[in-house]
Amino acid sequence: MTKVWINYTVDALMLMTGVSLAVSALLVWVVVPKGYNASWLFWIAVHKWSGFALVIEALLHVALHGRWLWAMTRRLIRGRDASSSDSWTSA
Repeated sequence: MTKVWINYTVDALMLMTGVSLAVSALLVWVVVPKGYNASWLFWIAVHKWSGFALVIEALLHVALHGRWLWAMTRRLIRGRDASSSDSWTSA
């Protein structure tokens, strides 16, 4: 699997997990009645595990793009315009 496909897969997983997190938050907050019932407990569990998965995926995403992030941070600290180079596509 090439780096492009790995990045695509991680980004797609982050999108799906983020949608799952948003939907479960909306359901727990607005739709499902609060209390000790099976439906509410299910959506709380979905929300909790979606959040955990999104954190892991975000860490993986940062690890995959670490070299690019480090290079851009150095450029910004040095005061050079970060958008004036092809470094946006180098990661």
